[in-house]
Order: sequence, then structure tokens, then C-alpha cells
Amino acid sequence: MNSVAMRSQTGGKTRKILLTSAAIIVVLFLAAAVVAHHYWPFAESAVRKDLASDTGATVRFGSFHQTLFPPGCVAENVVFQHDGSSEPFMTVQKLTIRAYPSGMFRNHVSLVRAEGLHAIVSRSDFKKSNYSQGKTSIVDRLVADDAMLELRRDSPQQNIAFAFHKLTMKNLGDSGTVEFAAVLDNPMPRGLLRVSGEFGPWKGSDVAETPVSGKYSLEQADLSVFKGIAGGLSSNGEFRGIFKQMEIAGSTSSPQFEITKTHHGLPLETQFTASVSATDGDVILHQVKARFGRNQIEAQGSIARGPNQKRSAILDLRCERGRIEDVFYPFIHSPKSPLTGDVAFTMKVTIPSGHEPFLEKLELRSIFQIHNARFTKERTQEKLNEIAEGPKQKNPTETLSDFEGTVAVTGGVARFSSLSVHDQGAAANFHGSFGLISERVNMQGNLKTATSLSKTTSGISSVFAKVLEPFFKKRPHETVVPVKIGGTYSHPSFGLNM
Repeated sequence: MNSVAMRSQTGGKTRKILLTSAAIIVVLFLAAAVVAHHYWPFAESAVRKDLASDTGATVRFGSFHQTLFPPGCVAENVVFQHDGSSEPFMTVQKLTIRAYPSGMFRNHVSLVRAEGLHAIVSRSDFKKSNYSQGKTSIVDRLVADDAMLELRRDSPQQNIAFAFHKLTMKNLGDSGTVEFAAVLDNPMPRGLLRVSGEFGPWKGSDVAETPVSGKYSLEQADLSVFKGIAGGLSSNGEFRGIFKQMEIAGSTSSPQFEITKTHHGLPLETQFTASVSATDGDVILHQVKARFGRNQIEAQGSIARGPNQKRSAILDLRCERGRIEDVFYPFIHSPKSPLTGDVAFTMKVTIPSGHEPFLEKLELRSIFQIHNARFTKERTQEKLNEIAEGPKQKNPTETLSDFEGTVAVTGGVARFSSLSVHDQGAAANFHGSFGLISERVNMQGNLKTATSLSKTTSGISSVFAKVLEPFFKKRPHETVVPVKIGGTYSHPSFGLNM
């Protein structure tokens, strides 16, 4: 065979191989096209159907286009609305969906980015889920930065909005747990809240039963949103449970918890355990250990709606070791408490919701004892930070007094049903009132002395000595005298009560 024939035979084989290869490639492309057409999830109708199935809502797009590299789509002005509803429950300015080819065959979406998301959640949404129970795509990672979540309550004034700076969820749509991390503005008190954890498996028949756990930190929350008090609050802790009852263990710190009426404040630190309901916002305080100035206080209570549907804070407080000057200081204008000494008390406090000043809406009942008390001099000017210092060295010959009493506070007025004072030389029993706002004093009772007032230089008798000495000169054998205290805190008057 000559060389020409050999070249002809070789060329024929090559063309046959090339044609066969081309045919195989065409068949593969056709097969890939068929498979892609069957499995391609990013057509507009397919995406709309999936989103509607996942949310149980009607879905509308303002615009839509697909992307091939990477596989996915972009939808703008997306609206989610339940049938029969007058407004959408969720809108997204731009929804970007991305997937890796390997994940498409496993029904996985690699990334969903929701820009400008605004969601509205009502209390009824926690009772029963609108989500489909069928097979849905699993989102490996959802990013919804700069999102807004609005919780609708019974009236527009009670609505709460959460502004998310960052929000990430992983494994969304799986039957297992979903990881989440968020940075958002806490609405009340306003501060930066960081929260992370996981929730699930999702309870579609009753969302409130879905398990949740994680940790949080609240940075420099502004307490001035609650009219009548001020100061910065920081808190951190962990939570675990279900949406309708999360158990929280944490701590708070407020370097200067202040009453705005007086602009006096003291450091407040707490450690607490509580139950919080995400469905209605109620808080049950199981145990609180607090340190307010030098007062060590234990408390329990609740922040919840009452029969009138108004939210109130109700606290039961107990202090076995404290200082009375740190109890008085936040509520008085003077830079120094009128009394110093060791204090112990039990107290029930109710703070109703509303825009009234703190001292006007405060309701309080207390039984207290003050030991080793001494009266401080009027008009003594000291720096505010001296309030937090330890008591000064007492004069060894100074007479100390003990106090016991029962007081109730309503409408900014403290009413004493009983107040007894006794020291080495005298004893007194009072009842009356003191205006926390007006600072007016109206107390009356009986003073019993053991010696002549002319010999009294200290203790409770010395307070009345000047005005009662003429009475004792006329009636030297009297041991019980009716007395009264009037005037104001800054300018009190002491006299005989005829």
C-alpha cells in the first residue's frame, strides 16, 4: 500500500473519531439540558412557587432575572401577603439567591441575601405556623443585614420595632436546628443587643413550642426611656427553653442608677434568673440578688400585664444588711441624708406602665428597722460621691437611736402608719406623711423622756428640747408629751402638738 492510500485511510479514521466525539458531546449537552430543565430551580415561576409554599403566602415580584454563573436569581421589590390580609407581612427590596451545582441536586441553596427586609409579626403568629409542612429547600446561609422586625400588639402604641444591623441564619429549612447570630438595637431600653444561639426543630403546629437557646449581651442601654429614672445599663447572660417560656440567667450593671427628680444616683448591680415569654413579653423574676450602693437586696417579682391589660412591674424586696443613707439619697435633693445607720427592710413595690413621673406612679409598702442611727446636721454641704463612702468616725459620747416603722407610698407621698424612735434617754411614736415630691413633713405623735430636756444634748430629745423646755418648766413631772414635726425637709419645724 502506497503512502497516499495510507494517509487517506488514517484521515478517514480521524474524521470518524471526531464525528463520534462530536455526537457524544451533543448528546451530553442535550442530556445536561434535559437534566438542567428538570432540576433548574431558579426560573421565576419555580422560585415564586417555592417561596409561596415555604411561607404559606402569595408572592409577588417587582422584577426578576436569573443568573447562570453562579447559578441563582435576583428578585426585587418582593411582597409576601396572606390571602384575605389588607397588607403584606413581609417585604424585601432585593432578594438574591445563589447555589452551587452540587447543592442543587440535594435541594440545597447556598446563600439567600435579603436586603431591605421588613417583617411584621403578630401575637397570633406564635400560636400556629403558616409555613408549609411539605418538602422545602434548605438554605445553608441566610443574610438579612439592616432588616426591620415589627411586633404588632393590641394597639399601635404598644407595637415594638427591632432594627437589625446584622442577621445571619444557617441551616434554615432543615428539620433540625437553625443557628443564628444578630446585632440589633434593643427598643426599650434602647441599647445595642448582641444575640446568638440556635432554635429548632421547628414546631409548625405551634411555633411557641419551638426550642431555643443561646446567649446575649446588652451594651449601654439608656434607662431614661422610663420616665423618672436615668443611667446606663449593661447586661449579659444565657437563655434556654421554648419561645413562650425562655429561662434566662444573667447579670446587669448600672454604674449610676439615677432618680431624675433629684439627679442623685448610686451604682446598681444585679444577678438574676428569670422566665421570659416571646409571645407576650411577660417576665417572671425568680431570683434577683442586687447591690444598690451599700444595700444588699434580694428580690423576686414580675413584669407583666394585669387584669386591666396594662403592664406593671411588681417586686418583693428584702434587705437584711444595708445603709439608710443609701436608701434615702436617690429620693432627696439634699447632698446628704438626714439620717445614717444600719437598715433592714421588706418591701413590695409596684411600678405601673405609663408616662407619669416615676415618683408619682410608684406604689410601695414597707416594714423597716434602722439601728445605730444618728441625725446629720442640716445644710451640711458635701460632694455627692461622699454619700458612697463609709460612715465617719462617730463621737464616742454620741447617743445613737433605733427606728422601726411601717410606710406606704402612693401618689408621691410616703404615709407612715407607725414610726417609733428610741434611744438611751427617750422614745417617740409617730404617724403622718412625707411628700417625696413636695418634701413637706406632717408627723405627729408622743415623746417620752427619762430626764429633763434641759440636760439633753443629743438624741431625739435634743431635737425638741428648745420648743418643749417651757412646757416642762410648767409641768416638770410630765413624762409623755404630744409633739409634731412640720415644715419641709430643708426647713423642718418641731413643736408641741396641742
